[in-house]
Amino acid sequence: MKNRTRIIMALLVGLLIGGSRFLYESSMPSLVPHDAQGGIWVVFSSVVSGGTVLLVSLFCFLALRFFGMQMRLWGSVCLLPLIFIVGWTANTMIHLTQIRHALVDAANPTTEPDRLRGLVGYETGFGYEIDNRIASNPNTPVDVLRSLYGKSDQVGTVMCLARNPKTPDDILLKLASRDDNWKEWIQKSLAANPRYKEITGPKPSAVPSEAASR
Repeated sequence: MKNRTRIIMALLVGLLIGGSRFLYESSMPSLVPHDAQGGIWVVFSSVVSGGTVLLVSLFCFLALRFFGMQMRLWGSVCLLPLIFIVGWTANTMIHLTQIRHALVDAANPTTEPDRLRGLVGYETGFGYEIDNRIASNPNTPVDVLRSLYGKSDQVGTVMCLARNPKTPDDILLKLASRDDNWKEWIQKSLAANPRYKEITGPKPSAVPSEAASR
């Protein structure tokens, strides 16, 4: 086998493995289109996938060359890092598949409560997106919503709780009394919650006066 043929074969293998990783990984931000980290995710994927193509191509070429020269020991040595890289890439893609399922399940209103409970705090690489989706899910158990309220530093999660009609009344009232830089956004979220409107009643301006009713 000529070196040119080995180079072509090695490049094809490298592109197959590295390219598959890039296509799979770079599609992840589409699941969270509003997340600012999507661009960083794609850049990181480009760098890692490019490195994967180069390393796989290099070790694949060396393995083919050494085996072609009947130097099986050196060929086997080159196969070891190649196997490691392929295994690492496959493991990464399996993990990404689990993240996909977690994101979908966290937002699905038919997801079992136990599954939602188990997803709290799940690391996806998209900040607190899982917690945000669980906080918005109408099928999330009340005890889970209470535990999410304890994460006051996750403002996005807090706003999702403020919009969820299933959030306990006492938590909604506590959110309404919150006075910080996020007060305005939390109030807007509460205004979109029909349950909050029920427990606070209509605004004075919305109650018709006796004179106006005559």
